Amino acid sequence: MELCIDRLTKQYENKIAVDRVSLQLTNGVYGLLGANGAGKTTLMRLLCNIQNPTSGKILLNGKNAVGLGERYRSLLGYLPQHFGYY
Repeated sequence: MELCIDRLTKQYENKIAVDRVSLQLTNGVYGLLGANGAGKTTLMRLLCNIQNPTSGKILLNGKNAVGLGERYRSLLGYLPQHFGYY
């Protein structure tokens, strides 16, 4: 499995939260570290299709992850630091 993030950007009005991030992830465990406000949560929300990017794309094995829906999300393991129950 390969997850390819290509120039992923998320902008809120005049604030850029994620700025043209590009990377390739293969099978394994990854950690995301950075200062408060660095865009870690926004990046993870983009990767999980919880938010839509302003530009860029996320590809799973060459296919657009947004179009894969639940099949894509079932492959991800995401544990946020804080989460709530409804």
